[in-house]
Amino acid sequence: MRKVSDEVLIVDNVHKYFGGIRAVDGVSLKVPRGSIVGLIGPNGSGKTTLFNTISGFYKPNKGRIMFDGRDITGLPPHRIYKLGLIRTFQNPRVWRSLTVFENVLGSAKDQRGENMLLAMIHATWASQEKKLAKEALHWIDFTGLAPVDTRFAPEISGGQMKLLEVARALMGSAKMLLLDEPAAGVNPVMARKLFGGIERLRSEMGLTFLIVEHRLEILFDYVDYVYVMHRGRIVAEGKPEEVAENPVVHDIYLGG
Repeated sequence: MRKVSDEVLIVDNVHKYFGGIRAVDGVSLKVPRGSIVGLIGPNGSGKTTLFNTISGFYKPNKGRIMFDGRDITGLPPHRIYKLGLIRTFQNPRVWRSLTVFENVLGSAKDQRGENMLLAMIHATWASQEKKLAKEALHWIDFTGLAPVDTRFAPEISGGQMKLLEVARALMGSAKMLLLDEPAAGVNPVMARKLFGGIERLRSEMGLTFLIVEHRLEILFDYVDYVYVMHRGRIVAEGKPEEVAENPVVHDIYLGG
């Protein structure tokens, strides 16, 4: 029987190189189930590369990644997605020719209507389609996107696009979300609304989050634990208040 540990994500000594550049240089971290964990560091420290490696967009040169008791090292993104580990992007990647509702609906897994043979037989997928449509509307309402659900994705604001990515991840039956700078380019009110939604998802659904974010004044109000990356390595970790007082972190951000 597969053993499920208290840590839903375990990154063990992971390396990712690009030629002579050690973008991720022996990173190890653990994310407990049902937690909200921050990953911070200056630009170029390797945070997004680490996210790309965890989520399968890059294969690590060395190390191991475990998710929900499974070894996912080197698996392609679509297989990792199906396991429930879903990432968002700093610049939201949405289907621009579709409405908000269609974007969310299209993110559901294992839709029978996508099968070429079953698609020709309406009865095989009609009931599932109705069920998924109700679920999509639920997540649209949950994320506050109901007022814009019929608008095309490029017509909504940047903050709403971030919420749309979250709604799509929820529609994909996420167990854990990797959020890459969810507050970037978002006004403070919308940013705190988004983080409030993250906290609600954790408390009501038990979801787990690993969040890359530069706006520390917002992030530190919501996370349980923080890892600090610099030059491809984890150089500090701890509770938000501990990291805020860490002299190593001060030196990194102030250039000391």
